[in-house]
Amino acid sequence: MSQLDQIEEQGTRKARGRASSLRFRLLGGMLILLFLALFAVAITVYIGLQFELPPRLLGVSVAVVIVADILLVYLLADQRLSRFVLEPVEGMVHGAERIASGDEAHRLTGSDTAELDRLAKAVNTMAGSLIRNQTELAHNIESLDATNRALSDARMRLVRAEKLASIGRLAAGVAHEVGNPLGAIIGYAALGRKDDPAEPEWLQGIVYEANRIDRIVRGLLEFARPKAASTSEVDINEVAARTVQMMTLQGRFKSADVETDLSDGLPPVRADPHQLEQVLVNLLLNASDAIEETGARGTIRITTRTARVGRSPAEARRRRASDPEGTDYSHLRRFEGALDPGPQQALKPGDEAVVLTVVDNGPGLSADAATRLFEPFFTTKEPGRGTGLGLAVSARLIEGMGGTIEADTTVASGASFRLLLPLGT
Repeated sequence: MSQLDQIEEQGTRKARGRASSLRFRLLGGMLILLFLALFAVAITVYIGLQFELPPRLLGVSVAVVIVADILLVYLLADQRLSRFVLEPVEGMVHGAERIASGDEAHRLTGSDTAELDRLAKAVNTMAGSLIRNQTELAHNIESLDATNRALSDARMRLVRAEKLASIGRLAAGVAHEVGNPLGAIIGYAALGRKDDPAEPEWLQGIVYEANRIDRIVRGLLEFARPKAASTSEVDINEVAARTVQMMTLQGRFKSADVETDLSDGLPPVRADPHQLEQVLVNLLLNASDAIEETGARGTIRITTRTARVGRSPAEARRRRASDPEGTDYSHLRRFEGALDPGPQQALKPGDEAVVLTVVDNGPGLSADAATRLFEPFFTTKEPGRGTGLGLAVSARLIEGMGGTIEADTTVASGASFRLLLPLGT
């Protein structure tokens, strides 16, 4: 016997005895009261005749007895109605309200009258059936929700795989068709520089633009076919400090001051130190360029700490205020407002990770830019200043290390990027 059946059995245990009919009890009681009233009137008349009371006095006596009988019948009838009808019905109403308010284990108690006992049993049976159906419906919804999530995840992987395959084919074609003539142009330009030590401006322009095309092709190839990460246990603070020092010596921070807040005692992370350094260089260059656009000197802040992985900002934006509490339909809107699925979340919510944050006080990110930051060739920089591959390549490299990269648009001003990397084993 299930727990629900046991609860129903306990709720109606009082009614297992022989229950009399409500109709019999009420009609029987009324007939008895009527008989007693008539008997009292007859006794009064008999006594009055025996003592030879005057007709007027006898009439008054009979009237008094009738009034007393009516009052007594009313009081007794009210008491029996309250006991056998009103109180049981009131108890059933309160019980039904408890069940409706969420006390699913509560059941109506039986009654010592057959009709109300049948009513209590029917309500208990209906409540049990409704709760079983509700439980089954909840399980079905949970199963459908898991299925929808699996389907949307599979769709996302297919979209991403198809996009990467298309970019890979494009990159291979571009590298083959453009790489050879580009190499020839760079070679001829080098010969021209040897022949003309003065190196005229047009020759400098050819060399610069040819090298820029070469960087674009290499970036495209790197995004489509990234090198396998050679991961090991890495001190993220050491990588961050080395990268900042290298870029400072190269004069990359012309309009920005770099501040670091690197937590002591951080556990090592599982990463490729060279690829991690490349990602940090991309983030720091983007922050420096953004500050330079403002025309004022700004600040870039780098922090490291450990944290538990939560829901990504992109996932949080997909939840609507109208979604029922405790139910998340964000997977149904995973592709709304985004042309690219974005970085994949290898870390699971609740996992411990080392978080490196790069924050600047530049112009910040628009809502549209925040949803497209990691698309290949999407850039907010002026034409000629960026290829739009830096963040896309960075996301691919971080994914290859088992981590993820996020853009946080909740900061008051500027832009904030977070790298989440798994702990070393």
